[in-house]
Amino acid sequence: MAVYLCIASNGVPPSISKRVQLKVQCESIYILFVPPMLSIPNQLEGAYIGQDVTLECRTEAFPTSINYWTTERGDMIISGSCICLLT
Repeated sequence: MAVYLCIASNGVPPSISKRVQLKVQCESIYILFVPPMLSIPNQLEGAYIGQDVTLECRTEAFPTSINYWTTERGDMIISGSCICLLT
């Protein structure tokens, strides 16, 4: 059991406070792990030659995921780098 004091003040008198007594009863603590889920909003991007393109990948995960793009060969694409594709 512990006692905590909350004080509220905004520079205009009077400041106020509230004391609370907190008792925590817990047998187990569960941490919820969430596997990564991802969505790619625009799965087809078009651009003129020499025009910049931004690839977007939205993810949700806990713990937070590490996200990156790769080329077909498996090379990681670094943010701001130039990848030239010839088709």
